Amino acid sequence: MNKNVKSVTLGIVVFPPLVIKDNETGKCSGEVVEMSDVLLKQLGYDMKIECIPPARLYERVRKGEIDLTVNVKGTAALDDNAMFIEKPVTFLTLIRLANTTRLDEKSIAGIRGYDYIGERNRLEEQGYVFFDMPSSIDSIRLFLFDRTANLITYERPFYHFLGDRKTDSDTALITLKRNIPTFFAVSLNSPHKKDLYNKLTEFSRSFNESTILEYTKN
Repeated sequence: MNKNVKSVTLGIVVFPPLVIKDNETGKCSGEVVEMSDVLLKQLGYDMKIECIPPARLYERVRKGEIDLTVNVKGTAALDDNAMFIEKPVTFLTLIRLANTTRLDEKSIAGIRGYDYIGERNRLEEQGYVFFDMPSSIDSIRLFLFDRTANLITYERPFYHFLGDRKTDSDTALITLKRNIPTFFAVSLNSPHKKDLYNKLTEFSRSFNESTILEYTKN
């Protein structure tokens, strides 16, 4: 390896189709992983990747063991320990699904460590009881296997999991929030924080597209 090339670790949560983890090999792939690898190489970095659950990710960002992640703002465990690049990587849509045959039940599947831009607190105040799982796929399965009456999830992982299948006729979909920006976030304890933040900021200001993913697809 070129001695001038710095090694940085991108920590990221499994989020199909943007981030996919092969269950057999443990290898991470997907649009955001591939885009990040190409971009960081252009900026002079060799990227290592860790696909891990949110709670562990936030702790490793806090310690500086993960230099960079991609996430939404609004999670205190991350916001207090990272600097966000101004331009979004992409936009997300947050949805809730409900089993219409169980409307009187308040069980809801979610991801451990996710605040869902304040929606977790709002739903808990309304009496919903969260059954937290390690990943989006685990929480989606919990709901689709009828273990909970409700599900909170981001739209892309849900439809990626469904594939060509359709939702059951007893399933109602409620859009909670649209156009939620997700950003590169640099750990405040990364040894590369200043250089990494400055280079990513300079790059993101060099084009007019509204998101980094949109620009890199062109």
